Amino acid sequence: MTWASKCSTLALVAAMAAASPAQAQDAEGDESAASQNNENQLTTIVVTAQRREASVQDTSAAISAFSGDALEENRTLSFEDLAGQATSLSFTALSPLDQEFNIRGITNTRLDSPSADQSVGIFVDDVYVGRSGLFNFDLFDVDRVEVIRGPQGVLLGKNVVGGAISIYSARPEFSYGGSLTASYGNYDEKLVRGHVTGPLSEAVAARLAFQVRNRDGFNQDIVHDVDLDNVDSIQLRGQVSFEPLDSDFAAVVIADYTNDDSNGFHSVVFDGPAAGAGPWSTARAQVAALRPEGLDVRESLPDYQTYKGDVAPTPQQLHREAFGLALNMSYDYGFATLTSVTGYREGEAYSVYDQTGIGPSNPFGITLPLLFRSPVREREEINQFTQELRLVSSEQDERGFDFIIGGYYQHDEVSKDDIISFEIAVPAIPTLNGQSAWFNEGTNEAFAIFGQLGYRFSEKFRVVGGVRYSRDEKSGVVRGLALETGDRFTPNDPVPSSPLSPTYPEGGGYTTSYSDSWEELTPQITAEFKPNDNILLYGTFSTGFKGGGFEDDPANPLAAQSSYDPETVDNIEIGGKFELFNRAARLNIAGFSMRYKDLQVTQTSDVCLCNITDNAADAKIKGIEAELQVLPFSGLLLSGGLTLLDTEYIEFTDSVGNVNDGKFLQRTPDYQFNVSARYTTDLGSWTDGFSANLSYSEQGGMSWNPEGSANEDGYGLLDGRISISPNPDLTFSIWGRNLTDKLYRTNAIAFFGDETSRLGAPRTYGAEISINF
Repeated sequence: MTWASKCSTLALVAAMAAASPAQAQDAEGDESAASQNNENQLTTIVVTAQRREASVQDTSAAISAFSGDALEENRTLSFEDLAGQATSLSFTALSPLDQEFNIRGITNTRLDSPSADQSVGIFVDDVYVGRSGLFNFDLFDVDRVEVIRGPQGVLLGKNVVGGAISIYSARPEFSYGGSLTASYGNYDEKLVRGHVTGPLSEAVAARLAFQVRNRDGFNQDIVHDVDLDNVDSIQLRGQVSFEPLDSDFAAVVIADYTNDDSNGFHSVVFDGPAAGAGPWSTARAQVAALRPEGLDVRESLPDYQTYKGDVAPTPQQLHREAFGLALNMSYDYGFATLTSVTGYREGEAYSVYDQTGIGPSNPFGITLPLLFRSPVREREEINQFTQELRLVSSEQDERGFDFIIGGYYQHDEVSKDDIISFEIAVPAIPTLNGQSAWFNEGTNEAFAIFGQLGYRFSEKFRVVGGVRYSRDEKSGVVRGLALETGDRFTPNDPVPSSPLSPTYPEGGGYTTSYSDSWEELTPQITAEFKPNDNILLYGTFSTGFKGGGFEDDPANPLAAQSSYDPETVDNIEIGGKFELFNRAARLNIAGFSMRYKDLQVTQTSDVCLCNITDNAADAKIKGIEAELQVLPFSGLLLSGGLTLLDTEYIEFTDSVGNVNDGKFLQRTPDYQFNVSARYTTDLGSWTDGFSANLSYSEQGGMSWNPEGSANEDGYGLLDGRISISPNPDLTFSIWGRNLTDKLYRTNAIAFFGDETSRLGAPRTYGAEISINF
């Protein structure tokens, strides 16, 4: 579909919507319409994306919001689950520590060095989460999730270029209550979660929530007879809120803890884009021929590495442990509210995985030219402190000014160690054997001041403008070490493994410091027009900024000291939000055009067998989005979302010489849509005793790399749930995800004629009981 066709489609939809609300408005004056039961109206979710409480329909930004009840009903446990429901959001992941969120084509691809920033910001209770893989676990006991699309360059804590995902935990209540949910599913999945809440005094309330989940792996290591991609996690969150009587002061303190373990993840290699099969897919085919039962796509043969100084090999594994503390205080002065958000997070992670899933030391004795293995060991520790202060005035109802002013500070201490190993039988390639290590101690500081001034000309028209000054300072010390040269096939090879420079002998290397700083002004201006209570039209010019950084595993001191540049974006967006037929239907549409400068692009090169981060000279993104909710009659809710994108790199030749001008942005589907239907009805004497929910999400084809040589076909996933509730406090459910058992990938890296890949979850299903008290 051409961009002109997309704009024509958007104009047609907007024209139809603009006509419908007028009919709805007229109907509001009719006595019969006014007497309709509220059950025939869509519910409203209040969000704070623009730092004032407002409904989604009254917020002049492209935003999708999900209530905690909806997330539980759809069994949305992870961000991957959320991506199937949120418009323009997609998810990929190299590993659990390298999660990649994509909004409107902007993603942070494998940027996991201590200095790397995210393109899509993650916020938990308004606290920015700097390391997505270390801190992102299951969603539980959530009040709501807000997915904000487009650059957030003024108000939203840390400056982000692609958008933001904001998670808000359920707050303590001044009435006693709680819930308990237990679920059992295939792959022996056991999940128990719950919460209790209530007052401790007239002014103090508390809430304690937990979730425990245990599940066998979807995939199998046939060499060591171990499940892969299994789950063993525990999560806790405690809160205390303080709301003194007859006072304008309020505070809440939130503490959370997470511990997560698994046997690591499954890597499987498919025959890739180049002519002829690559070494790993050929080796897998030969293993399949030798085994009576063949070799399933969910089976692999990872090799355990014995690291320098160890006496035994180290198994594949993943361990993550994190603790967070947040303090949110506010005081209402009448003319404005002063809010302080203080956050502290610390965590550690340890991950060991085999990138190819089969190598020359396999138990079947298969050796092929270029069949090498490459285990990776990552260890990461982080301490993060953030502080935000903001003063927010009340918004004027008829005429006058409103304002927001504030400041933001962030300090990160990141310690990250990587060991990359190689082993190859034939041919003897010096840089493809041995072990190289990097020990990186990084410090990141971010400073920002921001302000926004709005003026309401009338009840129907308002203009608001804002600007933010951001300064990022990043520094550290990195040590590159030739830990061990050679392997069991070529033990006397003196050259260290890639990507460390081949000039260093065993035990040699370098230690160097690095530092750089960047600053940027990011303005935004928005015009809002609300002709009646059912229509909001807006136009926005916004900008965003993401600081530069340094390579994760640099080859030498010069590479370690060389930073890549920041990326910036200018976004022009027009949108409309419409409530139709006495709030029985809701349509939100947006069209946008973004221009990125110095877009940070990371890819894996089969020339140096390393990750390279380049600044694309420029990139263009155009798109349209639409979200629709309809209540045809009481009990039935239909909803859907659609995204169409047109993207391209401009004058982008990467470090290894690939000319990517005009190519579609990597890891970005050209379209996405989701549709769902939920039906609730009485069951005998049980009011709303039966409900059924069916949802389908689909994304179009995409390329895994900028040059467009490794591609993924479009695919769709079908989920469902059926619940029976004898009363509002007791519910029995059966659920299923990926009901058609669609095989799809969440990551692929192409080199030497193959594509090493991670697979998405297969069909899962189970039963659940929930109790409220």
